[in-house]
Amino acid sequence: MFIMKPEFSVDFLRAIMLSRELGIQVTILGDGSNVLVSDKGIRGLVLVNRANEIEILESNKKTKIDTIKPEYRWESDSKVGSFKYEFKDLDYDEFDKPRILVKMDSGVDLPRAIDYLLDKGITGLQWYAGIPGTIGGAVFNNIHGGTHFISEVLNEVAVVDKNGKEITIPITQLGVDYDKSRFQSSGEIITSATFLLYKGDIKKAKYVRYEWAKRKSIQPRNAPGCAFHNLTQEQKDKLGLPTTSAGFVIEHILKLTGYSVGDAAISESHHNFIVNKGGATAKDYLAVMKNIYWRAKKELGIHLVPEIFLLGFDQEEIQEFLRPELVAIRKKRASEIKTIYKDSKKMFGAKQTSSPIE
Repeated sequence: MFIMKPEFSVDFLRAIMLSRELGIQVTILGDGSNVLVSDKGIRGLVLVNRANEIEILESNKKTKIDTIKPEYRWESDSKVGSFKYEFKDLDYDEFDKPRILVKMDSGVDLPRAIDYLLDKGITGLQWYAGIPGTIGGAVFNNIHGGTHFISEVLNEVAVVDKNGKEITIPITQLGVDYDKSRFQSSGEIITSATFLLYKGDIKKAKYVRYEWAKRKSIQPRNAPGCAFHNLTQEQKDKLGLPTTSAGFVIEHILKLTGYSVGDAAISESHHNFIVNKGGATAKDYLAVMKNIYWRAKKELGIHLVPEIFLLGFDQEEIQEFLRPELVAIRKKRASEIKTIYKDSKKMFGAKQTSSPIE
């Protein structure tokens, strides 16, 4: 495994192009969140993207936008702690506010982008406070914050395709859904993204940003991210659970508080996180995941679907997580989440109110 950390977009692009020409496998990492890398490493070249330019664009065009909102994803129960934070009281929409285009390199740090743009009077990313990672990773995963998905404010994405060609893809062709985009299977590498953000209420947005991050602060930082996707509504109803939270199942149903393998342990502050207590290996982490998976399968008759990406592992090592049933469950979960994003059918209707892009 070879690692490069380009700090400028031109160097990032040059490394991608050269690797493609030489037939070298390339893996892109931003901040390395939401991934578990095998102890063996990753075959080929790993590019840790550090390109971090933010460009605020101007336009005199006008757009028409929809005010549809997705259904709330989170469910919680204060008595049993099925979910330890809630966001409904912070939620609001900005669809009546002026819009502004902002282009960002895929290596831009997401927390930095949020604060930088708020200081410039630009809102729309406050929902993702407390989420580590880069702009490229956020687009790749179509990250969510409460009821919001980052695809709501995406305009277009610049990529290098499998043939080494630079192309720009509009939001309507990104195939976004719950924690999903076309980039997870297309082989395209994101180089930058242009967002259609808001000139919204800065005071309100800053309050949401800090309060949001505060409520998410119980999530451990010494972990790759949530280990598993939440359950489907069908699984929840079949088991008679008060929530779809995978953390609730791990804590209250499987009763795995304190379970560990080596230095990889289930977090007691949020049971859907597996933390590194100091010297955990990827093998340790995977062993904890597998125990949770098989306990849920044996005792509850359900398949838990990994939320983190497993990189560098042989198929035999992760065969539990490659089962066709997991693909079907992921699709079912996605169909239960109302994702909104800017396409011609949903956000450009003749009866919608117009809002200027500044």
